Amino acid sequence: MEDHESNGGTGPREGRFSLARWYGERLEFKDTSTVVDMALTDAGREVVHAGPLFRQTEMSPLKRTMSGAGWKQLWVILFDNYMVMTKQQGHGASLKYVVWKSPVRLEFLALESLAVRPVQRSNTLSRMMRTTRSESPGRVSPDPALSGDTGGDTFYPLSFHDHGRNGGSYTLYASTIEQRNEWRRKMLEAISARKAAQEPNSIFGLETITSNTASSQEAPAHQSGLVTGHISCTLPFGTSSGRQFVAIGSEDGVWVGMPKHPESIQRVMSLRMVTQIAFLADYDLLVVLAEKVLYAVDLQSVVPNNGRQVQHPAFGLQRLSNPQTPIHFFSVGHIGGRTLIVSKKRKGLDSVFRVMEVSLPEDRHGAPRIAVFKDFFLPSDSHDLLFLKTKVCVLCTRGFEIMDLSDLSSATIPLEEDLRTLGKRPGANRPIAMFRIREDEFLLCYDEFGLYVDKRGVPSRSPPIIEWEGTATQAAWHAPYVVLFSTSFIEIRHVESGRLAQIITGQDVHCLWDGRGVVSAELAPGRPDDFDDPRTPRIHAALDDSEISSFLTNSHIHGIARRQRVVELVPTERMVVPGTRYSPSLLSVADTLPPYVP
Repeated sequence: MEDHESNGGTGPREGRFSLARWYGERLEFKDTSTVVDMALTDAGREVVHAGPLFRQTEMSPLKRTMSGAGWKQLWVILFDNYMVMTKQQGHGASLKYVVWKSPVRLEFLALESLAVRPVQRSNTLSRMMRTTRSESPGRVSPDPALSGDTGGDTFYPLSFHDHGRNGGSYTLYASTIEQRNEWRRKMLEAISARKAAQEPNSIFGLETITSNTASSQEAPAHQSGLVTGHISCTLPFGTSSGRQFVAIGSEDGVWVGMPKHPESIQRVMSLRMVTQIAFLADYDLLVVLAEKVLYAVDLQSVVPNNGRQVQHPAFGLQRLSNPQTPIHFFSVGHIGGRTLIVSKKRKGLDSVFRVMEVSLPEDRHGAPRIAVFKDFFLPSDSHDLLFLKTKVCVLCTRGFEIMDLSDLSSATIPLEEDLRTLGKRPGANRPIAMFRIREDEFLLCYDEFGLYVDKRGVPSRSPPIIEWEGTATQAAWHAPYVVLFSTSFIEIRHVESGRLAQIITGQDVHCLWDGRGVVSAELAPGRPDDFDDPRTPRIHAALDDSEISSFLTNSHIHGIARRQRVVELVPTERMVVPGTRYSPSLLSVADTLPPYVP
């Protein structure tokens, strides 16, 4: 096996496939806790490009000028699945490539604009020394790294961003503009090839609900089919007559239209700053949170029922909370045969909850009644509430608070000592979701990891933790996959193994609908519903996946409005065809997954 320098800096002569193994044998991580399995021994693994790039070290401009230092060479390897920045150590048979930063998945790699200007790497001292050297042969520059061996006086920037949890923005430098442009071309080709290779193995495809969106300043809100303002939530729902609709909430109001007909979307409510929408099917009520005020809206006032006779007149907007007391969020669900709306307000550092019950008059005629059922509080700030079979789960700063509404008894899971035993600091991570993955087991989702627990909240597997690739802000569940939302990608993992199954990239990514929000007696906990069919979509998202978005990863480009695309995550054949639903995908390196039995 030849040294890479003996072949013009490209590695052994056997080709790109053996070159990947050659590098794999010589890559070295600083410690075992940082090792990343890049599957470099897999058949067909390729090296797309490799070569030297330079980085500026952190020191004051004056010190850099006077010392002639400030530049370090890296050897960068672009595989067909990762990009790795390394430092060369040793020579010949002892040559090693020590990983400098965590390897970058190509799914998370985004090139940035060419806004960074080329850098003159020669400083005053080195220019003086070169001038002296030209006049007095035999003089040696005190700056070997900046000598003529590295070529030219200018470094050309190559800026990119790693959207992974341990990533960030990087600017490396090439010694010629041709080298810089070649790196950009190879990186773009590798990113595109990686995306194309994964598409046939996707668990979910994206189906557009609407892409006809604009900011509040760009277009009038009354234009048919156009949704204005930042979009915060969506909700698919059906009427008693069998018609299907989708509601969209934004900072400019509520829009309603028919699925797969974006031109039918119209604004039906001019409320400001809409953040949540729910639908109580048994009562034909929409529940809306706008400007931190909670409203109930009779469906007939926004969606006429094709002339069908109704049992009570439409009453339009009904305010459910005091405008002087901001409501931060609400949740709807069924417990003990009751249809409940739970809203949360803050009082100091405490969370104060109001539970309201929705019911029909005794004669079953007339408008639904919404009455206060009970109030309770938690001595902690909270940001969501989930309905379980017989209890609720409050997501708060101290963890997952399981509460029985009948007597208001509660318990926090997991225990702090369990987290410490697993190397996690209590209170350091934000709870974002809790999913029942089988009758006696749950997955607790934090922003950086997931934790398997039994019904008592005790860690249930070994190891019980899944580390996410990104820092998730939201999570959704489509059995047997957990879907995690970071600002620049959607991460999809198989719940049994925790393995990464798919990545969907974009910018300004957020979950609009996580499958909750539609409440009906037929969909009460414990009863079968449409979600038992894996073909039924149950997740909506907003993202900007336009080509220009990958160049807007930092603040270099201002004044360009991002395009909001509202999409539905639609299961592919890999999810729904028998025998493929639980198969590992291209991103999974293991062979067989255990069967998923809910």
